[in-house]
This record gives sequence, C-alpha cells and structure tokens, in this order.
Amino acid sequence: MTQTNRFNEPIGPRIATQTRIGLEVEKLRLDAASRLSPKAFPRHLSAPVRAYVEREYFEAQIEFALPPQADPEANVAFADAVIAAVANQLAPAERLWPYSCPPPLSVPPSDALISRQPAATYPYRQALSQRYDLRSLMNTGVHVNLSFAPALAQLLVAAGDYADTDALYLQVAQQFMVHQWLLTALFGATPQSFAGYRQSPALAHPVRSIRSSSLGFPTSIHGDYRSVAHYVQRIEAALAQGELVRASQYYESVRLKSSAGKAPRHLLTAGVSHIELRAFDLNPLTTSGVTPAQLRLIQLLAAYFATQPALSPAAFDAQMAETRQLNETVALEDVRAPSVSQARGLALLAQVAAFAEAQQVPTVMRQSVHQAQRALQASTASLAYQVWTQQRKLPLPF
Repeated sequence: MTQTNRFNEPIGPRIATQTRIGLEVEKLRLDAASRLSPKAFPRHLSAPVRAYVEREYFEAQIEFALPPQADPEANVAFADAVIAAVANQLAPAERLWPYSCPPPLSVPPSDALISRQPAATYPYRQALSQRYDLRSLMNTGVHVNLSFAPALAQLLVAAGDYADTDALYLQVAQQFMVHQWLLTALFGATPQSFAGYRQSPALAHPVRSIRSSSLGFPTSIHGDYRSVAHYVQRIEAALAQGELVRASQYYESVRLKSSAGKAPRHLLTAGVSHIELRAFDLNPLTTSGVTPAQLRLIQLLAAYFATQPALSPAAFDAQMAETRQLNETVALEDVRAPSVSQARGLALLAQVAAFAEAQQVPTVMRQSVHQAQRALQASTASLAYQVWTQQRKLPLPF
C-alpha cells in the first residue's frame, strides 16, 4: 500500500515544480566521412557555452553538463540550445553523432583515441582500456540527476516515515534499480550497432537497447543499497580490493550523489543530495538526447517510488536478481514484437496513473504516462522501433 493517503493535500503541483533534473549528455564528434573525428577537443568555444562543456574518456567525446531545473520543457530547450551552439562551433565538416552506439569503426579503437587531458587522470583512463573493450566504452548516453526541493522532500519524508532525506533517496534509488527493465523497454534507443562494433555474435533482429545489455556499456561491480553506509562500504571495499580503479568506475544504473564532492565518503558526512540515473540511451530523434515527456515520466516515477513500501534487504536482492535477468531479455528482444515486460509494465503504469490522478499532477505530466502505456501496447510506438526505422534509411554500413 502506498503512503498517498498521508498527504494533507494533493502534491501533484509540487511534483511538477519541485522535482529538479540536471542533465549530463554525452556525444561523439564525427568527421565528414561519418567516422570518429581525429581532431583535438575543441578549445575555442564561446563563453556562453564553455561552462557546460566537459571532457570525457575519448578525445572525440564531449559531455554537456547542464544545470538542474524542474521544468522539463525549459530543461530540454536549454540543452538543445547549448548542444546546437557547440555543434555550430566545431571544426569544419565535424558534427555530433546522435546515437548511443559508436559510429562505424574501420579499425578497432586504440589507446591513441583516449583523452590525454586532464593529465592527472590519464593513467586511470589507460587502466580502464586494459579492463574493457574500448568499443563498449564508446557507448554514450544521458545521465539524469534528480533531486527533490526541500519542501517536497519534507512532505515525502513525513508521508513515508523516513528517518531523513538520505533514507528517502535510498528508497527511490532502490525502486529505480528494481524497475530498470521498464526504463529499458520505454527509452531503449540502440536497436543495432554500426560496422566494426562487435565481431560476434551478430544480432538476428533489431533490439531495444544494445547499450543497456551485456553487449553495451560495461558494468563494474554490483552495489549494496541496504543503506547509505553499505553503499559507501561496497565501493570503498571494491577500491581496496582492486575491483575498481576509481570510484567513478562504479557503473551501476543508479548512483547516490553528494553535493559535497565525488568521493563516496561525502555521502556519510554531507548526506545524499540527489540520485544519478545513468542507463538512458541517447534519444537520436532529438538534439538533447531526451524529450520533455521522458523527463516528466521520470519525475512522476520518482515521487511514486517514494510512496512505495520499503523493501527488506532479502526482497531487494531477490528483485534485483530478477531485474538483471529481465532487463537483459528486454534489452535484446525483437522491437517488432510486444515486449516480454508488457503486462508487468502496463500494470505498473496503471498504478502510476492512479497515483497521478489522486495527487492531481498536471495534465501534461499524466500524458507522459499515457504515452508510455501506448509505447508498451504497440510495438511500432516504441522509441526503439522508431529509431530502427530511421536507421534503416541511413546510407551507412551496419
């Protein structure tokens, strides 16, 4: 049973205006032949966009780190403007690749493609190249940093009898983890790879998300979400044992974050300020890699997940074992057929829709739920199917 009956008044308007999202959008630069650009990272970007541009693992890779705000329309519009401005300032004939899977690769990528800057962290990037296939590390995506404004967080803490906001964010993180299959089914957008990505096995059909499968971005370790302390201890133990080179190598689909800094121990001293959702393919039908409707659904899911009963450690572990299997199946299933998660996803979305109605969320936010329901009900309405249809028209080798 949810805790929605504990609210003195519907919180829908607060969900829409007090659930902040900060986007991190990764993209690769291409040359005129639609190959990975050999040119150096752009150093002469205009001042208005320079603050939002960061280096990434590869020299040809750009990350757009954008400020948090609650309005999805404004969020995406700002991201579109920054990314478009940077695209216009790239070297002649260069452009930004819209897909998560890397562009056609004529030869296997080598360490020469790894960014040398910042020099202090270059050894770390080199170490990763010894652990992972560089083609997998070329998978780009969108990271969604989500936080509740203090007033909304206080309401959710009180309604759910949470000890504090750390417990609230831990609950939401757990729920996003165990429902990763739903996000893959709805937002998967890498139905096939391009030439040179994988030698084998060849995929027999277009899939939902190569990036979110075992063929996509690599995983490091499984996290421990029993408590914030357990979460930190798991990462620190992995660092001590050599399972991780740096904490940033922790690649689970959800991270707990602190505004005090990137070191996991800051979570224990300064607390959890937000969660980072990492498992979103770039939506190649957009400039920013994401749509307002996608962000609205994430905002609504976060509030809904906050009202769900807490999972015991044993229940969470059991659900995660099932989720990892289901997510792999969903990621690699044929996009031309209904998802194996269809019934389960529609049942969950029906509950989210009822929550949205009871909490009187704005109509436009409810429409994001209806759009998600249609995507599960009709194969051709899914994002992965639409991207596959677009890719079939490209004059590029696959």
